[in-house]
Amino acid sequence: MSTKNQLQVVKEETLTSVQNRIAQLQEGGFKLPANYSPENALQSAWLMLQDVQTRDKKPALEACSKNSIAMALFKMVQLGLNPAKTQCYFIPYGNDLTMVTSYFGQVMIAKRAGLKDVKAEVIREGEDFEFKTEQDGRKVLINHGQSFKTLGNKILGAYCIITYEDGVQDMDLMTIDDIKQSWQQGATKGASPAHKNFEGEMAKRTVTNRAIKMFINSSDDSVLMDDDAPRISPTEAYVEHTIAENANKKELTMDVDAEEVKDEEAENQKLYEEAMAEEGQSQMTGPGF
Repeated sequence: MSTKNQLQVVKEETLTSVQNRIAQLQEGGFKLPANYSPENALQSAWLMLQDVQTRDKKPALEACSKNSIAMALFKMVQLGLNPAKTQCYFIPYGNDLTMVTSYFGQVMIAKRAGLKDVKAEVIREGEDFEFKTEQDGRKVLINHGQSFKTLGNKILGAYCIITYEDGVQDMDLMTIDDIKQSWQQGATKGASPAHKNFEGEMAKRTVTNRAIKMFINSSDDSVLMDDDAPRISPTEAYVEHTIAENANKKELTMDVDAEEVKDEEAENQKLYEEAMAEEGQSQMTGPGF
């Protein structure tokens, strides 16, 4: 079988398995965000994955395991993200593919969770930056004086301002040392092409994640749902579906080889945790992975 035909088979099997899993969760009460098309997102992701390569320049779709590809795509759909809108991207770590939420994806998730606005900016050498800490512990920006001449200067830190529905604002602030220390917790240790070539954007992503993670983590998965949907998490939906299917106790997995799952499951989970720990982001994994 040609490489093109093999990829087509993998595509059909993988996308079908992800769609089936989401459908099963929906039967249990899990709701995707309004106006989100998982089919369109999966097609966009697959097109982009054809250009993703490993460190040794091998196509990710050939080098990465089917199970890790399915997990990455499931994670994307579960969070209601679309790579065509630069809300997430895919990174291969050896034979495993991971999905990482972008800065834009983080902002979108935060707004779904109830935040009115999220803005992040980097602080560069030569810029005037002032802030104060209120009595309730909130940090408030007083002034950030920027100029065209400082745009390429060394980054000293970054901050993120979140605005709640009532208009109250809070700011999280990190020095560049804090940010790089956070990067050290990740699988690439801050040495990925993204960190090297887009340091400013990655710095904003890091501080944004820390600023909104507490708000999102306390939302009880409501970020994934319609406003009128019952507040049920993916895990709860899985349980409901399992009970409805006559209390089937067998673990539900993707349509991949059982031995492959058994051998790679622990390592995949470790790699994923390392990748997401880069910004301290809590996991929102689906059942059976």
